[in-house]
Amino acid sequence: MKTKYLLLTATLIFIVFLIGCQEDSDLEQPFNPDLALEDFDYFEEAIPYESTAYSEASNHDKIAGLGRILFYDSRLSQNNSIACASCHHQEIGFSDNTQFSSGLHNFETSRNTMTLVNNAYQISHFWEGQRGKIEDHILSPISNHTEMGMKDIEALVEKLSEIEAYNKLFNEVFDEPINEELIAISLSTFVASIISYNSKFDKGNENNFANFTNTEKRGKDLFFGKAKCSSCHGGDHYAAEWRGNANIGLDKEYEDQGAENGKFKVPSLRNISLTAPYMHDGRFETLEEVVNHYVHGIQDHPDLDWELQEPISLTDLEKSELVEFLHTLTDYELVSDEKFSDPFR
Repeated sequence: MKTKYLLLTATLIFIVFLIGCQEDSDLEQPFNPDLALEDFDYFEEAIPYESTAYSEASNHDKIAGLGRILFYDSRLSQNNSIACASCHHQEIGFSDNTQFSSGLHNFETSRNTMTLVNNAYQISHFWEGQRGKIEDHILSPISNHTEMGMKDIEALVEKLSEIEAYNKLFNEVFDEPINEELIAISLSTFVASIISYNSKFDKGNENNFANFTNTEKRGKDLFFGKAKCSSCHGGDHYAAEWRGNANIGLDKEYEDQGAENGKFKVPSLRNISLTAPYMHDGRFETLEEVVNHYVHGIQDHPDLDWELQEPISLTDLEKSELVEFLHTLTDYELVSDEKFSDPFR
């Protein structure tokens, strides 16, 4: 019995040792510093100046390339286990496919992960709709104790400064040593470059929607008409930047109050077919459930958005047509584009 106990204890100690070695060894693991600095054109479209500081530099493609390395590097977390890309997966529109994402030590986030696509065109960020440039907020998930746990960003600066390849990269791109501001600019420039404009809808917009099926055309008419979707999800990016946060009647009483009184940022619908589950708490698994909420499920809350105070009436056929249209907002080129992919692979 004693021998079995000793063997079990030794085995557990060995497993803990291996896990510790795995995390510590990641810091010393060398990588090719040229991986993310390939000759990619990250800014094929003009990005609004207000979105990021990238446009102040002449080498913004290299800055985005450095940001790409940082985005995929789990060494930006406290225990080298979580990268930005751990919760923002390219293949599903830079979102996550779980209700709540797993962060440091497998702690769950309190809200569903939002997509990062077209953030450069948005004047507010996160579910509470905080205003500002991307780089004003880009380090928040890194320092968050649940997400990446690097509470002291200066400790991250020191950590990256111990990696020879990063010293070389920052010197090449900025001609300056690593610091907090340059980390934020690099990451935000990469995120600003994640622009979606090659969906079926975009291509249809150029040929009077000759590429649409009749079902998709009817869904489009519903989206911009009877269903009133475009009242909140309008413009090229299908978001309500001009309207701010909104209470969409998810609950009569909200456990999570959002910005205030159940009001949350109205997200972009770009690539919406890839970014399930939906809403700030990931309560809906399918687009059909989302549409059903607006037709049958809106709760009578005192702060319900005025656009939703009149009932929306759709038949089952119309609901399916609307969902078919929403699928046309998917940009399959974006989610397979090499310049946004993991450089460590």
